[in-house]
Amino acid sequence: MFSKFCIQVQSEKELKILKVRSDHGGEFENEPFEIFCEKHGIISEFSSPRTPQQNGVVERKNRSLQELARTMIHENNLAKHFWAEAVNTACYVQNRIYIRPLLNKTAYELFKGRKPNISYFHQFGCTCYILNNKVYLKKFDAKAQKGIFLGYSERSKAYKLYNSETLCVEESMQVKFDDKEFGSKTPEQDENIAGSEESDDYSEPDQTSELNDTSEVVTAPDIPEAATAPDVPIGEASEEAHIDSQQVIQSRNSFKYKSSHPED
Repeated sequence: MFSKFCIQVQSEKELKILKVRSDHGGEFENEPFEIFCEKHGIISEFSSPRTPQQNGVVERKNRSLQELARTMIHENNLAKHFWAEAVNTACYVQNRIYIRPLLNKTAYELFKGRKPNISYFHQFGCTCYILNNKVYLKKFDAKAQKGIFLGYSERSKAYKLYNSETLCVEESMQVKFDDKEFGSKTPEQDENIAGSEESDDYSEPDQTSELNDTSEVVTAPDIPEAATAPDVPIGEASEEAHIDSQQVIQSRNSFKYKSSHPED
């Protein structure tokens, strides 16, 4: 794999690879790799054992890809055996959207010399419908097959899709995507949220207003002012006040509501 990448980069950019730094992984520390490096004049260096900080750029890149792939898989409830497609798609997108702070350019722009086009990007794991142009169809057979979007092809201008009917991964450009907005809620979640908002906004009705609407206030008969009332002894005044209060209570108990509606 490294031999193909080395020859491609040197022929495309007309540059020569001078040094390769890696950990003591078996894919780099073996006889064929050493022979290839000696043949092309490449120096092979290794970091100290259990010291990832000596190769921090690669370790940080690997961790970013791993976290992105894990998030993409669990966000769309996909099977874990799609981890390779998730990592490839994460790397493909990272090279075209992440900007280097000092250079203010993406990795794609630094390598290709032009800005990337991202208008064809779609959400990983979204539902798609693939045009069925392989199998003979009858007049009323469905022309599309349901699938899952897994990424972008490396060798052609096509999408990489998982066909849910044939259970295989294929590449095609004749596909329609059902993109969903990130963080969109399902109808069931919307109903639950609406119900919770109604319960929060609910308040008990004002009992005083209901009483005012369905009852009338009964007042005692007008009593002359103290200035015009004749002088009465204290005992007789208390007896008269007691009699007046009993009359008010009786008038309240005997009060009946009378409707003003013509049918009543």
